[in-house]
Amino acid sequence: MLKKFSVRNYRRFNETLEFDLTASNYAFNIDCIHQDLIKLALIYGENGTGKSNLGWALFDLVEHLTDNDNNISKENYLNALSKEKYATFKFEFIFLDKNKKIKNLNYEYQKNENSILISEKMVINDEIVLDYQLNQSLFTNLTGTEHLNKNINPSQNLSAVKYIYSNSNLDKRNANNAVFVKFMEFVTHILYFRSVFEGKVFSGYSTGLNNIEQDILANKNLKDFENFLNDFGLNFQLVNVDQLNKNIIGAKMGDKVLPFFDIISTGTLSLTFLYYWWQSIKKNQIPLLFIDEFDCSYHFALSEKIIDKLKKLPNTQVILTTHNTNLLDNQLIRPDCGYIINGKEIRALNKSTVRELREVHNLEKMYQAGEFDNDQ
Repeated sequence: MLKKFSVRNYRRFNETLEFDLTASNYAFNIDCIHQDLIKLALIYGENGTGKSNLGWALFDLVEHLTDNDNNISKENYLNALSKEKYATFKFEFIFLDKNKKIKNLNYEYQKNENSILISEKMVINDEIVLDYQLNQSLFTNLTGTEHLNKNINPSQNLSAVKYIYSNSNLDKRNANNAVFVKFMEFVTHILYFRSVFEGKVFSGYSTGLNNIEQDILANKNLKDFENFLNDFGLNFQLVNVDQLNKNIIGAKMGDKVLPFFDIISTGTLSLTFLYYWWQSIKKNQIPLLFIDEFDCSYHFALSEKIIDKLKKLPNTQVILTTHNTNLLDNQLIRPDCGYIINGKEIRALNKSTVRELREVHNLEKMYQAGEFDNDQ
């Protein structure tokens, strides 16, 4: 799981911004946490304060560590006000070894204005296992890399981490090797996507985005999709229709059958896009999920149902950006699950006030009254 992330000189973030997912000692809504880390985070902030930029920064590593799609723009990569020539990213993860003991992995790297890697460093349980500087020989002490060529061609823009993972026979019986492999498997399966208005903007997990309608039909998921919509109060009756020698999804309306995608609302279309990814999410195949503006076209009651469904996922850490203050409810989340970003820092609600927050507090009213403005 992701424990902490910081970024500097990337897009909106001139100075270092640190996102800490360490849980506090609340005894309610424990399904929002796992291994003492926040498992469901809601990020709030005014327009232009960096909510989307935070997601892009978190998923920047998908580009150089995996072959998965990354449709996030590389334009204006560095902060325009900074004189520094590179952006810095730092991640802190925790993984469980075969004995269920926690192992810490720290990974940091730097990229220049063209998103070219210029350095990487990995530390596992306080031991440096990899250190790489562009135009210099790679250092690594991972078992199985002894005979690996340590001189990476600088023109390839190749990650040393990916290079080792792809070209070494790492014995996972070795503790550090096992954690290294878990890290790469984690990064390969994380997923970011935006609202339906930019439905094809996603990063990670997949090497392509199929046609949603054809994907549902090809995988015989029409009834499952209907049940998914019904669970959220959308009582469609769906059928497979042959239209001009092409199968499409139809919706029964009395005696008529209409093309589903021709009649649905923006909110239903957004929910359909969520269903597309839900096929992988529900199988515990996605360890980290970031949805930007996840409920921009949902009714507040539907948003609550989705939150309730997401927080029950046993092995998926979920980060959502939203403007829906109705979700700031201790019946649904906890004070350490709500975050406010202001462009310079991001803090949990309970770290944004001198008041001791308890289960009885009305978080929404406190937020609207300015209680959590990040000037404490």
